[in-house]
Amino acid sequence: MHAFDKLKILKMEFITFKTNINSESAVEKIAPLLNTIVGKANWQIDISSSDKKLTAYSQSILNEIEIISAIHKAGFSAISIEDYYLIY
Repeated sequence: MHAFDKLKILKMEFITFKTNINSESAVEKIAPLLNTIVGKANWQIDISSSDKKLTAYSQSILNEIEIISAIHKAGFSAISIEDYYLIY
């Protein structure tokens, strides 16, 4: 038996968003919604980046519209980075 026979390869899906979430208090406000949608350990926001980049990742299919809707519900804006560069 080869070592590779026991190796489990994990495929991760991820989506990156440009947001206006720009402070720790804003992150705390959105956290419960993102935890419910994508899981507690499956997202991160870089509030120090110019795009205030949110990255969500999962081993299952992510629902981009559901994530954006939750962010809007919390009073913030978000657009997929991929869509942003297609528009602009």
